[in-house]
Amino acid sequence: MKSFIKVIDPGFYTSIQDKGRYGYRHIGFPVSGAMDFYSFERSNLLVGNIENEAGLECTIKGPSLLFSGPSWVAISGANAKILLNEKKVNIDKPFFCDLGDLLKLGNIYNGQRCYISFGGGISTERIYGSRSQYYPLTVNSKILKSDKIPIKGKLKIEKVKLKLVSSVKYNCSIDVFKGPDWNMIDNDIQKKIINSSFEIGSNNRMAYRISGSGLQNKLSISSSSVLPGTVQITPDGDLIIVMRDGQITGGYPRILQLTDKAQYKLAQCYSGQLINFQINESCKLL
Repeated sequence: MKSFIKVIDPGFYTSIQDKGRYGYRHIGFPVSGAMDFYSFERSNLLVGNIENEAGLECTIKGPSLLFSGPSWVAISGANAKILLNEKKVNIDKPFFCDLGDLLKLGNIYNGQRCYISFGGGISTERIYGSRSQYYPLTVNSKILKSDKIPIKGKLKIEKVKLKLVSSVKYNCSIDVFKGPDWNMIDNDIQKKIINSSFEIGSNNRMAYRISGSGLQNKLSISSSSVLPGTVQITPDGDLIIVMRDGQITGGYPRILQLTDKAQYKLAQCYSGQLINFQINESCKLL
């Protein structure tokens, strides 16, 4: 049963995301898709979505949504105050919304992103195999006030076996392996990277930046391929960690690569938070 949700308040930065847009990096398109794939998939499974169904990724503050028809809904990821018609509902538990219901999410805490999934998923147009919002492939990079977002509105949800964890641990330890340019940097810089904690600076869906690390170097390379999770070091010593909407090439040494799980964890970290890198010696990026 198709219906839609009307955006009463879009929140701070809420966008439509699915698993991503693969196979188009050669023509300049980033992967996009959910930043914290663990939480995204969890919310989908809670409403019985086992295919690549799109949902909403909410950052820092969630949206307010008015339903035009029935749908099962689930929210996972970082915590937020969740109200359905002014009554509190719980994270990580599916609940039913119907015509005229108002769902409101407040400020997000213990992380900075959560995910809203709908039974059957969001049914906007697929562009290059994905519904993920990324401007200029899509008209906007995020949802806007008064948008009407079509949803499939499944009335019945399949029971999916899901191992529920009491909470997601967004601690400061970020697992990485050595990037292709790791051996280009001095031993002193390598030791600082391994033994230091770093403060997260500006961050968004494109990249996380770590400034003021004191890792100045004189290295530069020809523009080369970078992936979500690639850590580059600039001549000023800043570290740039490419994320889901990040560029596909870069001219700075690629010194580290985050594991997939580390990327999901970093997506929940915020400005001012301290992180450290834990290198897995058994892996390397070819």
